Amino acid sequence: MLSRVEGSIESGRDYLDALAARKADIAWPEPRPIKSELPSAPSFDAALLLPSALSTYVADEADRMPCSPDFIAASLLVSLGATIGSRCALKPKRCDDWLVTPNLWGAVVGDPSSKKSPAIDKGWRFLDRLEADESDRHAKETIIFEAETAAHAAREAAINAAMKAAAGGKKAENPDAMALAIRQMAELQPPDEPVARRYKTSDATVQKLADLLAKSPDGMLVARDELTGWLASFDQPGHEGDRAFFLEGWNGLGAFTVDRVGRGTVLIKRLTISVFGGIQPELMGRFLQGIATSARNDGLMQRLGVLVFPDQVEWQWRDRYPSPGAREAVRDVFLRLASFDPVQDGASPASDFQKVPAFAFDNAAQEVFVEWSGDLHHNVIAAESNPLIAQHYAKYEKLFCGIALTLHLAGGNVGPVNGDSASRAAAWCQYLAGHARRVYGLADVARTTAAQSLARRLAAGNLQNGFTARDVVRKGWSGLTAQRDVEAALTALEDFGYIVGHEHDEVIGRPTTRYTINPSITREVSR
Repeated sequence: MLSRVEGSIESGRDYLDALAARKADIAWPEPRPIKSELPSAPSFDAALLLPSALSTYVADEADRMPCSPDFIAASLLVSLGATIGSRCALKPKRCDDWLVTPNLWGAVVGDPSSKKSPAIDKGWRFLDRLEADESDRHAKETIIFEAETAAHAAREAAINAAMKAAAGGKKAENPDAMALAIRQMAELQPPDEPVARRYKTSDATVQKLADLLAKSPDGMLVARDELTGWLASFDQPGHEGDRAFFLEGWNGLGAFTVDRVGRGTVLIKRLTISVFGGIQPELMGRFLQGIATSARNDGLMQRLGVLVFPDQVEWQWRDRYPSPGAREAVRDVFLRLASFDPVQDGASPASDFQKVPAFAFDNAAQEVFVEWSGDLHHNVIAAESNPLIAQHYAKYEKLFCGIALTLHLAGGNVGPVNGDSASRAAAWCQYLAGHARRVYGLADVARTTAAQSLARRLAAGNLQNGFTARDVVRKGWSGLTAQRDVEAALTALEDFGYIVGHEHDEVIGRPTTRYTINPSITREVSR
């Protein structure tokens, strides 16, 4: 053992000797400033993207707060889609049996001071109203159910008494008594227990969510004020299957069976989940950087199609009454969508090969969708160099269809989805594509921030030539405690001319990359 340690020390000395000779041969570049700029945020055009009643509400609430209208519109759109859920779907092709449900996933990205939480609530508030109405209805029906249950128990007791009398009496006296009692018992049906449909949950385990969805097959919104906790929950021990559950729920129509010892079997006829919440830019950047450099990229992030990251609105004092009728009009839209009959409004009925009632595109809308799909695959995705963004855009067909159906129904239309709704969906996708590029740019910002922090450490002399990524991790510096974050920062520093890495054969273990520091690095570089 001692000889191995001595060998390792000797190897380190050899490396330092070789390093001294190598430094003179390196043609060091002038270190470039370490910075990364985000793309600009596309502006929100309420009149272009939303029907009149919705656009009036969004503009009014955003102006009174004030906040970015993007926040309210994104929350409202996902909430409307969650209200419809899998009660109906859109059939984008005329002959194929492909169905798309309007359950959408999304998020708003903003600093704590951007008022993203109160803005999100402006979309969720209508789901809270629906849940309150369902709770009241359920309470009234429960009273009737309890009375019917008592009546059922009384009938059951009477039949049991008749059976005992028939079994104990003389057969010749009443030969049909037992047969009559058996027939009455078989025909006796207990009353159906009332179930309140749930529209939203904030913090449920997957097991509890499965129970809720089994009783609410049209789907639910998982509403998280901070999505960070939701994303982090998937990495906790014992929650390895949670990601798969949510990934299945995005599709909207698949049946899902949960079998557990002690909990029995939970059958979900249609696993339909909507997701929405807020997240801070720094945390989003770290998350994106993590999936870009690991095997955790399973498409979860790319499903957040309604993803917005607008510029922060300058604070101003506003104190005025809401526009007359604006909130009430949107409330009425939610109430109508919570109880409408898709078939009566023009959807084709469900069948053996069509799980739910389905709307179709009219001729104008079909033309818009076909042209948009061709451009998406032949131009947008094909020309995208960032694999994460390309994967994000690959989910946009469901996004387009979900938005088109949601806006069609929210606008009070019946019959096939029209060209106006399809054009709005295309405009939404273009708008959201710009925001997605801005959000994914946060991964470069996170990488740059870590590199800037490490560059300051180099300038201060906290690391010496020959250091490794593990040496940096051991320091425990903020933002540089994870191996993948450190490796990303080191790669950035090499790109900007601050260090050069050399693979070195260690006596013990695998070859290690050791880094040589640009001699021109001084404290002034960190300014």
